Amino acid sequence: MKKMKGKGDRFIFLVFLAIMLTGWKINLSPFPAHAEDKTPAIIIPYDTITSPGIEVWPQAKVIAKKFQIVERPAGGERIEFTEGDRYLGLALTGGDGIGVVRYTPLSEGMHKIRVRLSAASAYSAEEGELLIGVWNLSRQLLLVSVEALREKQKEIRFPFIGQIKKDGERRSMEGAVDILSALSKRFHIVYLYRGDLAQVAGIRSWLYQNKFPVSPILIGDNGMPPLNKVLADRKRNIKGAIVTAGDEADPLQKEGIRTFLLVEKKRQSEYKGKLKETILVTDWKEIKKEIR
Repeated sequence: MKKMKGKGDRFIFLVFLAIMLTGWKINLSPFPAHAEDKTPAIIIPYDTITSPGIEVWPQAKVIAKKFQIVERPAGGERIEFTEGDRYLGLALTGGDGIGVVRYTPLSEGMHKIRVRLSAASAYSAEEGELLIGVWNLSRQLLLVSVEALREKQKEIRFPFIGQIKKDGERRSMEGAVDILSALSKRFHIVYLYRGDLAQVAGIRSWLYQNKFPVSPILIGDNGMPPLNKVLADRKRNIKGAIVTAGDEADPLQKEGIRTFLLVEKKRQSEYKGKLKETILVTDWKEIKKEIR
């Protein structure tokens, strides 16, 4: 290419460059983008448990949204972790959208960690909160599936007959709040959830609104690795587990965990002989009698 000469050639070149940059929508500003210019996303905090003085790795996942639909994990994003006024660190998400920090709690109790995207992020998401149950081994754990706390969805047999309720509209199962609250005075409660990741914040709100004990929720993401870690670290410290599906009960009973399968009486015959080490119960009153 011949060397450009004269102000006219330079002017034409600058105009061409401006047009190209506009077409590519390149943002060269060092300042954070305005909220209205950012892509919507959600932050999914992962609760966990540990003991005083034992290091743990709090983590959260960022998932981008498109047209209000969860689309893909967002890699390369910065997540800030804080506990009250204490800044715990900045995590960079990997290709799976997960970022982690190191954290060593010194005191026993329920530690609440706030997670939010960095102001410079190209995404916009509401802050999240993760819980860390910091407990010693003097009190046993009781694992409880979130589905075991909620009324069953009514079966829809024909079009327009019956209605599927949204998660937030479902009532708590009869006796579940009072009985679990009483059990929480003897055992540390750990909730199990393996549904839609985008609904985790709603599940936490539902538990709070219905006055269930405030406790960590272990998310069953990709084979329930959070639960696997608890089983590896504290299997002997688990009093029992309450679930609502056979594929939840089977791995727990194989680990030697006393497991209760909460299922309607008319469906119990489906499981007899298959889950020999699992106790079949129909309601929370039966669970209260069994757990002593």
